[in-house]
Amino acid sequence: MNLKESMLNIAKDQIHAISELKLAVVKAAHSEVLQSVKQVLEEIDAKLILIDDKAALEEQLKTYAIPAEKYEIIDIAEAFEASQKAVELVKQGEVNAIMKGHLSTGKLLKAVVDKEKGIRKSDLLSHVAVLYIPKLNRLVGVTDGGMVLQPSKAEMQVIVEHAVSVFHKLGIKQPKVSLLSAAETVIPKLPASVFAQELTETTADAIIEGPLSIDLSLDSAIAEDKHYDGAIQGDADIIAVPDIVSGNSLSKSLIMFGQAQMAGIILGAEVPIILTSRSSSADEKFSSVLLSQLLIS
Repeated sequence: MNLKESMLNIAKDQIHAISELKLAVVKAAHSEVLQSVKQVLEEIDAKLILIDDKAALEEQLKTYAIPAEKYEIIDIAEAFEASQKAVELVKQGEVNAIMKGHLSTGKLLKAVVDKEKGIRKSDLLSHVAVLYIPKLNRLVGVTDGGMVLQPSKAEMQVIVEHAVSVFHKLGIKQPKVSLLSAAETVIPKLPASVFAQELTETTADAIIEGPLSIDLSLDSAIAEDKHYDGAIQGDADIIAVPDIVSGNSLSKSLIMFGQAQMAGIILGAEVPIILTSRSSSADEKFSSVLLSQLLIS
């Protein structure tokens, strides 16, 4: 099992509820991006609009033998202008998801959050990483390692809500959310551990618990050894981190040293925004696209 297989299995379980994906790919003329585009067209029902320098894009598309009738090209080479065009397509109802291709995240998000022409829906945009961890043989979410630098208590509530909504779409009715800290006790000098305790609750939608250490969150043997009696016993679905450094480092450590694979998505705009690193594999980019399709369905 891997990330792509896990996502495809979830999609097959929800096949009758899945909507057609209409995807704008910003700065698409890049090998890993086009490999994922080819997978998208082979595996799922999708309409693709590729935005980039037309000549460069057409030259690369020949390499991947993607039929011309399967996509539309919009000839815009400059990254910010291409991002603005993708946002405009959302406003026009032409696309229901945006994928970051080979450009900086900042240029894409500048167009997304523009006060006059942007597509911000929530006061807060947050990033959810969905990782397949081979040792655990399951999916685990990490949030927010990509957008919010150091969330306040109110911002953490929104971040958790966004992540829970993702895992509902992944078929988990009551996700377990670990509010990450250095230990499972409140440390007054760590504000995040204080409001983690304040945010702890169990509802029909989610079990939210903290502060919790990473080992208690993901290792049942350690939870048992420590005689921890909380609702999360090494089986957290989502790790909500206290700051962007923790989230970014956790995700990258799992990828570098634990052979994890990651799908990435930004929530809080009018449509899902597919955000992976430039070094992400084609399978990871494809899995992120599939995740966005589940979210719009």
